[in-house]
Formats: sequence, structure tokens, C-alpha cells
Amino acid sequence: MDDHVSRLAEQATLGALLLQPGRLHEIQRWLRAGDFADPWHGQVYTAMLERHAAGETIDPLVMAEDLIGRLGSRRANVPRLADLLHVTPPHPDATDYARMVVDVGLRREIAGTGILLRAAAVQTACDRVAHPVTATCNVVDAALDCAASRWAHATGQPHDDAVVPLALRAAVRNTEARMGADKYLAAHPDRDPAAEQRHVIALIGALIDHPEHLAAVATWLPPVRVHDPGWRLVYGTAIEMAELGQRIDAVTIAWAVRSHAQHGPALPSTRELQDAIDSGWHQQLYPCAAAVAGDQVRHLADTGAAQLFAAARNPGVLIGDLVDTGHLLTDALRRTASVLPTLVDLNGRIDTPVPTQRIDAVAR
Repeated sequence: MDDHVSRLAEQATLGALLLQPGRLHEIQRWLRAGDFADPWHGQVYTAMLERHAAGETIDPLVMAEDLIGRLGSRRANVPRLADLLHVTPPHPDATDYARMVVDVGLRREIAGTGILLRAAAVQTACDRVAHPVTATCNVVDAALDCAASRWAHATGQPHDDAVVPLALRAAVRNTEARMGADKYLAAHPDRDPAAEQRHVIALIGALIDHPEHLAAVATWLPPVRVHDPGWRLVYGTAIEMAELGQRIDAVTIAWAVRSHAQHGPALPSTRELQDAIDSGWHQQLYPCAAAVAGDQVRHLADTGAAQLFAAARNPGVLIGDLVDTGHLLTDALRRTASVLPTLVDLNGRIDTPVPTQRIDAVAR
């Protein structure tokens, strides 16, 4: 939404509440001070909520005195109260305007979860453990559920109330965490496409040497996630042959993909394929899989965060669709990170959860 339009909605909401303070009883269930982009507007709304809870009067004069007592004469900027009343239309509806404010606030909140996921993905890729991204996914899912619940209350739609675990409540609203995540990202280098390509080729070569693990790896690395079209075709062909129970080695793979050489993507040369398979024979499969999983987590987080940001800025995308997109992203991140150990303790011991034992058994 245009900044000028959202600012007008914020002013009209507060102006209408100054004239209709009784509407606070309904609006306070789903509108938060953090939904206001203008910090001063958030301060005014907070003062209204506190006075309403205490059973005190809300009108322009007493609000001016309240703000001066809270913020001091300069920060209170009392003349702005007159602006709120000036832009408020005749016969205002505070609830309608507040829905506009919460719409923009929720979009900003949902888009902001992307920075948390990107920073957690970097830490997971660097440490080769799943905990940073899975823990952050829990926080993001809780924030998405809260957003969906608040929007349902604001629009009168039926929805289960979101119950956020105590351990996550502080993190859901922690704007400092998002600022720290932004700084963490700035301190780390961007993704290296050449290194990611080498990791994928090494994994495909190792899988051709050990095709019994192709099905397990395919659960978190579908062929579509392999960016190079030629190697994507080799990997997809290997998965298909494994499903059909066919023999898989350098010769059978080269023979199976040759039919695509004329009309399909440029395939790896026979020498490149043989080198990858020979190299894979001398490597442990689990480290290869862990390297690719770390790369994939970063790719998913970067792509998903960009999609969330773009969708949040599009007023035509519904809040419910944004929430669903966020959940799809966290599910994909968890599934991809499942190949990695949960965490590493201070003594360097790896704690691997039961669901990843199938992948952990890939290590030779």
C-alpha cells in the first residue's frame, strides 16, 4: 500500500477513536500499537488503550496532557492531535479504518519474518546443524498463526485462536532480533553459485555410486532444486531408474540420458560424469548431502523471503495467502534441514534426531 494512504488510515483511525472511544473495546482485540508505521501514532494508541483500561476519559484535551506527561513537550507534539481530527471524515467508522491499519501492519510483520529465516539459514549452512533454521521456523510459524488469528478477528471470520507457547511469545514480537538478523546477514558473504554447483555434482556422483540412498535424498532434494539443467536431468534419471529397480552405474546413466542430448538441455560430458562418479566413490555421502542441504536451505530462505516481501507489498494478495505462503516456506526449510544433525554441543558431540537417522545412515 502507498505510504501516504496507510498514513491517512492511521490518522483516521486515531481521529475516529478520539471521537468514538467506545470502539476501543472491540478494536483492541486485534489492533496493536506496532501495527502503526508512525511511532507517534503508536504512542497515541498506547495511551488510549491504557486510559481505556483504567476507565479514564479519552478526548483531545486529556490526551494532550497525557502525551506530555509520557513523552515530554517536544516528543508529545501536541499539535498533531489536531491533524488527526482534521483528516478524519465526517461520521467516521473507527473499525473500518483500523482494519486498514492492521492490514498494512500484518503485511509488514509477515514480510519481516523473511530476514529471520535468511539469517538462520546462513547459520545452519555455516555450522551444518539444523537447529538455527528449525528453531526460527517455529518462531515464524507462531508469528504467522498470530497474524492469521488477528486478521480473522478484525474481519469477523471464524478462526481458532492462536496459542503461542510461552517460550516463543517474546521472540514473536522481538524487533531487535530482526535488526540483529540483518546485521548477521551483512557480516556474511553472499551465496557462491560455483561452490553450490560443485557440491551438487559431488552429491550426484556419490549417489550414483550408492543408488540405494537415492530415494531418501530425493525426499528433501527434488530434481527441480538442481539448478543446472544438465545435472538436473542426470539426477532425475538416476531417481527414476532407482524407482524402477534398474541397475545404476556410469554406463547405464550415460546410456539413459543420451536420448536427451539432441532436444534437451546441454548434458555433462561423459568425462565430467565419469569424474563425478569416480570422485564420489572416494567421498562419504553424508558430508556431501550436508553441504548441499546447507546450500539449499540458504536458497530456499532467500527465494522465499523475496517472494514474501513482494507479495506483502501487493494489496491484491490476501493476508490468508501470505500466511499460507509463509507456512509452505517453513515446511520446506524443515524438510531440507532434516538431513542435518539437530545441534552440536560445547564438546563437539553431534545430537542427531530420530527422523534423520535414515539420512545419517548414508555415511559410509
